[in-house]
Order: sequence, then structure tokens, then C-alpha cells
Amino acid sequence: MRGIVLSVGALLCLNLASCVVKTTDKEEPIDQALLAQYRTAIPAETQVSAKAPSPSMAAKLGDPAVFPKGSSDIVTGINGSVKGIIDGLGAIVALEPTLYNSETKEFFWGPYPNENGVGTVAAYIKEGTGDFKYEYALLRGVDQDIANLKPVIFGGANPDPNGQDHGSGITLWDFVANNEFEKANNPDYKPENFEQGRFIAIYAKGPDDKGNEAAFVYAVLRNFVSSDNPTAAPANLDYLFGHYDDKTNKIDFLNWAANIDVDNDPAKTAAEDVNIKLAFLNEGTGRAEVQASGGDLGADTATGVECWGKAIEQTYLTLSTTAGPVVPDEGTIDGCGPIFSNDFATLGIPTLEAVDPALKAALEDVAANGIK
Repeated sequence: MRGIVLSVGALLCLNLASCVVKTTDKEEPIDQALLAQYRTAIPAETQVSAKAPSPSMAAKLGDPAVFPKGSSDIVTGINGSVKGIIDGLGAIVALEPTLYNSETKEFFWGPYPNENGVGTVAAYIKEGTGDFKYEYALLRGVDQDIANLKPVIFGGANPDPNGQDHGSGITLWDFVANNEFEKANNPDYKPENFEQGRFIAIYAKGPDDKGNEAAFVYAVLRNFVSSDNPTAAPANLDYLFGHYDDKTNKIDFLNWAANIDVDNDPAKTAAEDVNIKLAFLNEGTGRAEVQASGGDLGADTATGVECWGKAIEQTYLTLSTTAGPVVPDEGTIDGCGPIFSNDFATLGIPTLEAVDPALKAALEDVAANGIK
């Protein structure tokens, strides 16, 4: 993982003169098998989308768990933007490439007229350097001149030939760069029509040494606003999610941290630092550990634990601050069952606290400042 951290800046080709495919005098048929391999560099939706099971109808008739529902709303919003971008990039590279450069081992698409906006779009997938087998980018331009293209999506990937959505990689979606392009070239530009901020994620999925499937994604969003909810306050969100599947049982985990206003009091609008950890066994029974501090809480710190059953129905809830209980406890810790009566640290479930500090710093810098 540390090697990937060191490659965050190195893999992203910013000098387009060295990135784009050069034309040659000799035309040869495209090697379709090679092209298929290159296309696997584009991450699948399942590789970078979080999963947060929602309450079933049985729970809705009873008392659905609070924190899976709240987390599911956040995850659904992020996943919507993720899917739209992956679908758009995938649609371009699904076309026959415009060019192939046998010297740089690079396929290039476009520039094509942008059917969803101004100017042109293009993409490339090339043989990688360092830690990545492939590198790719989505580019925007004003015309057919390749020299004027500006990158707005970058990534590097190590696809696993034995698994369709297995492998590892990193991807950056620079909504700031995309908005700068729109503002400079679109006379009808309105910021509310476009995602804002930056999203960067590092991901890995595949079998462990015992043949069990393990997966994780660590992602950072800075000043993110979805075009589906353009009036929302910009979100600064870190999250880690993934699963471990031993073919008998599957554990899904999600840990997100953000600065948001968590109370419903209109007179108190200061945002709190919130950290929510969730785990699900076989997409049902689970546990959440929550913490909030700062903002309207002042010197207090709020903590809580919630557990639920197979239908995501609440079986235990305790919420308190350093000043005392927030609400009376619902149920007892026995309602968490033999597994989730233990905390995340005891169970060994991955959390944001376990992410390599060097990786955090690298992704934070890119998410906040872009690639320089």
C-alpha cells in the first residue's frame, strides 16, 4: 500500500504532450484481445461503490435501526455520482479507439463532440509505470486539437485477469477542473448543474491467502456537492468500506467521518465532527458505533451503540454525552447477540483509524489541492 501512496502523483500524466497518442504512418488492425485487457483498467461500479443495507419491510413495520438508514442515505448520494461518472467513462472506452500507439502502448479515443455539454471529450488508457499496470484519463477540450485537452479524471489500475471486478487501483475525479472548464467555455454555465469538489479513492478486491474474498475502498471527498442536491452545504467526507466473505459468512463494514450538523434544532446550526462505524453480518444483523464532538456540543462528546437484527430492526440503542444520557436506553447489550456485543476493536473490523497515515495524507492533499 505504501508503494501506491508514493505513486499517487507520479501516475497522473499532466503533460499531455507525453500522454496522448501520436499518429503513425503505418495503419494496422487493432488487437481486440489487447484492447479488452486495457478496458479492464476502468473500475467497475462494484469496486468503488459502498454498500449499506437498508431496513426491510419487516423492520419498517416495527422499529428500524437508526444509523443504517442515515448512512444508507449518504452512501446512496455518493454512489449516484460514482455510477454516473463510471458509466460516462465506460461509454467512451467501449467505442473503437481512434488511435493506438505501439511505442507508448496507448489507446486513445476522440476527441468526440460532447453530447452532454460544450466542446469535446477524449480518453486514453496506456501501459502504466510504477505500481500500476494501466493508467487512464478522461479529457475535455474545445475542439479537435489534442494539445488543448484538459484532464478531469485520472486513474491507475491493476486488474485481476481471474476476476471481473477484482484488482486494485486509484481514481481521482476532479470536479473542480471540470467546473473550471465549463465556466471558461460554456456561456450557459450554472454551477448547480455540476458536481463540485474532488473525489479520490483507492481500492482493492480479491482473494486472500485462504481463497476468501476481501475488499476495501478508502475514499476522500472535499467540498463535495452533488448536482442532485445543489443547495446542500459542501461535504468533507472520509469513508472506508469493504467486506470479507469466507463463502459461509460475509461481513460488510462501513466507517464514515464528516463535519455535519447532526441535531434537528434550527437554533443550533454549528456542525459537529461525526464518526459512524457500521458492520453487517450476511447483510442483516449488525452493530453501529457512533461519536460526535465539537459544534453545538461544545465541550461535550456524544457516543452511542446501536444493534439490529436480520431485518435491520433495532434491538439495542444507547446514546449519551459526557453530560449524561441523550435518550433512555432501548433494550440491553444482550440484544446485540454473541458477535456484536463485542466492539469493533475486539472484532478486528477495519476502521478509518487503521488507515496508514501516509496514505491519508497523500489522498487528503490531492482531494484538497488537486494534482499540481
